[in-house]
Amino acid sequence: MGDSKHQFTEQNLSNIKSMFYEKVAKYKSDSNVSVLPTRSSFDESVHAERNIKNMKRYRKVFYIPVAAVLSLCIVTGAAASIGIIDLTSVLQFLGLDRINILQPVHRVSEDQGIRMEVIGAVRDGDAAEVYASVSDLTSDRIDETLDVYDYRLSGGSASNAQTIHYDKASRTAIVRFITQGKGSSNRMTIRINTLMSGAAREDGYSIPMDWNALLKNRDQSSYELLNQDQISGLGGKIANEMDKNSFQVLRKDQTNISVPGVDWMHISNIGFINGKLHVQINPDNEMGGYNHGFFYFTDAQGHKLDIPEYSISYGHYMKDGVRYGGDYIEYVYDLTAVDAVDKLKLRGSFTNIGEVIQGKWETSFNLEQHNASKSGHVNLGRNADTHVKVTLSPIGITLTGDDLSRIRMEDLNIELHLTDGTKRAARSGFIQLDNDLLKWISSETVPVKEVSYLLIDGKKVSLEE
Repeated sequence: MGDSKHQFTEQNLSNIKSMFYEKVAKYKSDSNVSVLPTRSSFDESVHAERNIKNMKRYRKVFYIPVAAVLSLCIVTGAAASIGIIDLTSVLQFLGLDRINILQPVHRVSEDQGIRMEVIGAVRDGDAAEVYASVSDLTSDRIDETLDVYDYRLSGGSASNAQTIHYDKASRTAIVRFITQGKGSSNRMTIRINTLMSGAAREDGYSIPMDWNALLKNRDQSSYELLNQDQISGLGGKIANEMDKNSFQVLRKDQTNISVPGVDWMHISNIGFINGKLHVQINPDNEMGGYNHGFFYFTDAQGHKLDIPEYSISYGHYMKDGVRYGGDYIEYVYDLTAVDAVDKLKLRGSFTNIGEVIQGKWETSFNLEQHNASKSGHVNLGRNADTHVKVTLSPIGITLTGDDLSRIRMEDLNIELHLTDGTKRAARSGFIQLDNDLLKWISSETVPVKEVSYLLIDGKKVSLEE
């Protein structure tokens, strides 16, 4: 870890903005530069379609929409003389309003031939947004599929990392970290332990099995009962039923069905228990811990069917002296309401991670709280009996008060009314980490001074600095 040879100052930022305006008309695109869609759109669609991830193996995240992307441009000449590395990347994914509130950081850590540089960050007290570049100095291990898998941001109770930009020429990915929590302080540390790349997800995997034979023997499957101490994770409609006395699962390792094209797991048993289809998989101890996917059904015409399901993760395995849960995952499907069951086809949608890179990339930096803010108060809840303090910052809106868990985030209706008569709606990006703090993180920088008042569930919130 160490300082870069070149200092990234406020004057540099001013120069960047000036050059941006001069160059944006001249340069519209570059064949070596790509701007990526946010990963959250992909992950949320997968989660909505099939909520079956192994809860012990996959990190918890919250998803925030990526800020609007500007037209592509290249800044050269004077920019190179100031020694700012990856300057074009900075300008690709940040709007100028975001650059205005960023504190320059420019801290570097290298390991395994891979360089991580924290470019800039902003903090509003309980949330921080950090931008970092990750580049491969020796080969082509970093690409547009980069996933920062195992990482930690100090001071946050929940964090998210998204690859939002990739430059092919420099083999550099730009990652945005967002962390939320009351422990946010002026000193922040980012540590990355695991990077993954080369990920590809495909639908339509054919499951090589005799479906008709399985239906004929549906009453002959043997099973065992597991207690809650043997369960490492639940997904789907039973996710909140961990306190149940027992769970029915198939006996382990009764089959060994490989799915062509998927080499990180096999189907270790399949059968019916009490009329529900159970598909048991056994992921391997290496890549099985990183990959994921789900099964689904199609009808005779090839259309995907919406069939109720849930998952159970159980068993454990040892790796490098550490005990991991989820040695087996069992997916359960209720087919009782399905017509023409004999016409169903079992299909799969799975990832295949290309490479896992272990290392230690760590750097610390000071991050002062952004001072621009306004605040007000409002009473919320069904009976308007929850007194809430509302704080507006360039990052978003923070609600603090007693027992905010009674307020459903999906029912919140927030509008920002600006002095010019326009308004913005807060439609997504809500997170809640405890009972007395709820946060909306905006996909665009909030012009705090230009916000006249808020409407929260139809109630006007006057704001004061």
